[in-house]
Amino acid sequence: MPLVEDADYNRAFGQIDKMNESVGMKHLLINWVTDLRLEDKNIPDKLLSRKKSVSFLDSVRQTTQTDMTNFRLSGMIMMITGSLFCMFIKAWMTENYLVNFSIDALIGVAAGAIFILNLGSQTRTVGYYGKTLDFFLMDGAIFVLWFLLMMMIEAFDFSLLLFLIVYFLQKKRFEKMQKEFLSNNQIVLH
Repeated sequence: MPLVEDADYNRAFGQIDKMNESVGMKHLLINWVTDLRLEDKNIPDKLLSRKKSVSFLDSVRQTTQTDMTNFRLSGMIMMITGSLFCMFIKAWMTENYLVNFSIDALIGVAAGAIFILNLGSQTRTVGYYGKTLDFFLMDGAIFVLWFLLMMMIEAFDFSLLLFLIVYFLQKKRFEKMQKEFLSNNQIVLH
């Protein structure tokens, strides 16, 4: 039976929607309920009372791993596309294009668009576990720092190095956020 027509599934979604829980906890519960339904298992009446069940903990483990993978992938893509965008800006300012303005602009604009799309994906993933402001500030600061370094040292482009450093800092921060979120919600994964 399709999940949309499933009364138990819809009841569980209504229950989750009315809960006074964080977005992240609702995210974990929705994934758990969906996993149960796709495995053709019964959905418990009181969802939060089952937070220590094996099926819930397995679903949480899988969901947090998937979220970490999404975060890493979007971070790597942002690192590459942000660097390409910065390289285009530098080429435009110095009028020293790799091929010519049109092709460099096309690549720069496409890289900027992909960067923004992945920023949205990364922000959504981070939002499940905590505040996203730190990540926005880091992403904004990296462009400012890159611009200042470019103005001082024109011979070398620091963009890839800077985005790589920010990627590792953000990944470390996200890992810590996930652990704090699970700890704050008394979810222990072994």
